[in-house]
Amino acid sequence: MILEVKDLSVSYCSRAGYADALKHVSFDIKEGEILGVVGETGSGKSTIAYSILNLLPFDSKKSGEVIFKNKNIFSWDEGQMQKLRGSQVSLVAQDPASMFNPVLTIKYHFQEVLKQKGKIKNKRQGLDIIYNSFKRVKLPEASRILKSYPHQLSGGQLQRVALAIAISLNPALLIADEPTSALDVTIESQIVNLLKELKESLNLTILFITHNLDLVKVLCDRVVVLYQGQIKEIRAKDELFSFPQNDYTKNLLKTFHDLGD
Repeated sequence: MILEVKDLSVSYCSRAGYADALKHVSFDIKEGEILGVVGETGSGKSTIAYSILNLLPFDSKKSGEVIFKNKNIFSWDEGQMQKLRGSQVSLVAQDPASMFNPVLTIKYHFQEVLKQKGKIKNKRQGLDIIYNSFKRVKLPEASRILKSYPHQLSGGQLQRVALAIAISLNPALLIADEPTSALDVTIESQIVNLLKELKESLNLTILFITHNLDLVKVLCDRVVVLYQGQIKEIRAKDELFSFPQNDYTKNLLKTFHDLGD
């Protein structure tokens, strides 16, 4: 297993006290697998992503274990986590525009990531990494895009740039947190197909977080069904869609089939 989440519970501080976001969540991800986490808004999907990266708010409470390559990263200090983020575990978020500083060029963003992770020995090597990453995500006109500011690119282009940055350091695990929710249907399909191709070409392991069952059916190998911070079901994709066990999952799939009619 590349990742194991064991008995993870997370609570956020509010004016009324602490509110549970996750309750005793446990699952694993096999190397080279695309594991889907599906659930409605507020179910705790993004909390799983930020728990794995140890980026929860300072006043939150957490318990359990997150084991990456046989090491419990909840016991690591911030310096160790900084080395992990980006180089071993990368994140692509749902709103690509929010990931970029509007007054800085795409080239600056890309180079800063590479510099922070100590992966550039010289300017030529950095450019080679950037252009190779653009090629992997099928992003043409690399020179023009690198000179551009975020607002000069479309949502689909920005998401491809974000994905290029995320894979540039050859991470073992990519967390895709609703990466298509801000895109139209056509671009959404392109990004999903690109993730499938990256899985195959890079042997990339992906944690795909979504509320969209159509995307789960196309992309994922196994599925975690999450509701109000608790796991209701973990099944192979085909089994989940054909023979759901939990009542909540059955209701979700009824909605899915209704939309498909």
